[in-house]
Amino acid sequence: MSFQALARTWRPRRFDELVGQTHVVRALTHALEQDQLHHALLFSGTRGVGKTTLARIIAKCLNCEHGVTAHPCRGDDACGTCREIDEGRFVDLIEVDAASRTGVDDTRDLMDNVQYAPTRGRSKVYLIDEVHMLSKHSFNALLKTLEEPPPRVQFLLATTEPEKIPVTILSRCLQFPLKRLPVAEISAQLQTVVDAESLSVEEGALTEIARAADGSMRDGLSLLDQAIAFGGGRLESEAVREMLGTLGQARVAELVTAIVDADAATALEALAALYAQGIDMRYLLDALATAWQHIATIQIVGDVVDEEAEPWRETAARADAATVQVLYDITLAGVRDLAHAPDPLVGVKMTVLRMLAFVPAGAATGHSNAPGGSERPAKPRAEPARSGPAALREQLGRSTATGSHQADTPATPQATAEEPVANGQAGEPNGQPAARPSSPQETSTVPAADSSPPEPPEPAPETPPPAVSSKPPAEDAEPGTAVPRTESKPDAATAPSPTPTPTPTPTEATPVAEPKPERETESEAAPAAEPAPATEATPAEPAGSNVEQSSTGDDAAGRDHPEDWHALVPRLEVSGFGAQLANNGVCRHLDEKQVVLELARSNEFLATAGAKRKLEAALAAYWAPQPAPKLSVEFVDEARDTPAQRQEQDAEARQRDAIASIENDPFVHRLRDRLGAQLRADTIKPNRRSAAAQQREER
Repeated sequence: MSFQALARTWRPRRFDELVGQTHVVRALTHALEQDQLHHALLFSGTRGVGKTTLARIIAKCLNCEHGVTAHPCRGDDACGTCREIDEGRFVDLIEVDAASRTGVDDTRDLMDNVQYAPTRGRSKVYLIDEVHMLSKHSFNALLKTLEEPPPRVQFLLATTEPEKIPVTILSRCLQFPLKRLPVAEISAQLQTVVDAESLSVEEGALTEIARAADGSMRDGLSLLDQAIAFGGGRLESEAVREMLGTLGQARVAELVTAIVDADAATALEALAALYAQGIDMRYLLDALATAWQHIATIQIVGDVVDEEAEPWRETAARADAATVQVLYDITLAGVRDLAHAPDPLVGVKMTVLRMLAFVPAGAATGHSNAPGGSERPAKPRAEPARSGPAALREQLGRSTATGSHQADTPATPQATAEEPVANGQAGEPNGQPAARPSSPQETSTVPAADSSPPEPPEPAPETPPPAVSSKPPAEDAEPGTAVPRTESKPDAATAPSPTPTPTPTPTEATPVAEPKPERETESEAAPAAEPAPATEATPAEPAGSNVEQSSTGDDAAGRDHPEDWHALVPRLEVSGFGAQLANNGVCRHLDEKQVVLELARSNEFLATAGAKRKLEAALAAYWAPQPAPKLSVEFVDEARDTPAQRQEQDAEARQRDAIASIENDPFVHRLRDRLGAQLRADTIKPNRRSAAAQQREER
């Protein structure tokens, strides 16, 4: 039989005929030209990249009758040695298949003949293929000879799994890792073969073969042989795809487009048509993963980086970048689960359905609707603890929501944004409803039956502007108009959370001092519908300071305000033991003359003289230019409700709210139900926003 496979016919005979591996060819050429070739070389790489071919070329270079050279003779004018090596019958080229001769006895017999000189050539070459298959004892028998071989002996080792070779062997060899060949190089070599063989080829057929070769030149030539036989000497794209069990780029694009558009019917029809054509389902998943990779690359880089990604430019512009990342992970999960599916079609169909479940309907056109067509709910988030400014603004909104259109307008978006949170029960750990302050729309309802009829609206100039004012309420109000006392009481401005938060600055608290005079009855009734114990109040300010008093009817000077200590401590510029003393003490008396703190005996070490001086200096700086109150510290068995304890309770509450927000997220629910995802609560941390950012969000 005279026929010879293309892989054997087109095996390279010289370095310049080798496809790819320029880094290895360059090193070997220089070593041969300078007569500095190492006595043991190890070639590693995947199948069909040229490991054995390189070893045979080196054997020709060392034994060519024209001398040691990097360019051995070839063709009809080749010397006898080169022809014998090409034909596989050179006596001094000993090829050993380590996969079939793994025993230590075989290796010992081989090493016993190493000491003898070459029979015909200049050097004796030992080519051990698949060397990683040798046993441990065989490696030990080879070790000493490999390190110090006799003169004119060359060891050439080849393997596809270098990690299985002992390090003692690796340390005695020069390692040359051979790379996988790209599709372009394989396709170019196949084109050379086709032209030399005078074959008819259709555009795209060789690319399909090169892609199926998966980096192996030998596999590409073998597939070319098969395609020639399948097509009767003609290479047509459709015939090649039918032979390989693959599909064209257009069919992949059809399925990808249907998934991106969340068109379930079209996607399933395309999948059924592909399966009916005999497409390999594993190849389909690989093609989908490759498509998602090209699309993601275009979205991240901003442009096409290679020719293979060009067909996906339009799809990349329409698809959502985050969704593409999820689709890629789903495809890889489908590849892993394909072996466990009851049928390949069932496995791929479930993978496609899973993709459709995670692609929002209308995502390609910029909408954010769920696959079913309903609008996706906004992501719930934990309700933050209300700070002093938030409570004051909320109280002002309750008192003026029904009085003017200006107060209603900014409140509407806030209620709309919080509606999904209320429906989704976000921020309700352990199934208990979380305390949430009422919005202006909830509190400003129909006036009471006994309330006076509404007065006609005041002219625009008399409407209190939202500008900041530092005047007390009595000065800003209209003459003869009663100022609602309810808005200025500390009890009405408290937050529902028991934890302390920084109180408003003097300019932030000013809107409370400017109520609308025409709605006295409603503004007094609104806070009454929401009674709550006083947990946070504005700290007592020194007389004459640029801050309004906490009460407008009676003079607050000299009154006891121990609860204000929780709001005062964060505003003091104190650190170290002074701050520890302030945060761990319970205030029993606070006015302009004296501050009395109770400290637990277990924390008695905090009440040092230096800590007291620091805290007194901070109080003096805060009260300046007025005289600061005198500080006194008393010791008790137990101190409860300290600022430090409130901060700890606030941190725990925010942690619970953060966990509840993530657990109640619809996207997390879908991940749990459809992918079996598990939520690690220990990795969830609440968002630590700055006070300025929180105020901006509340506005």
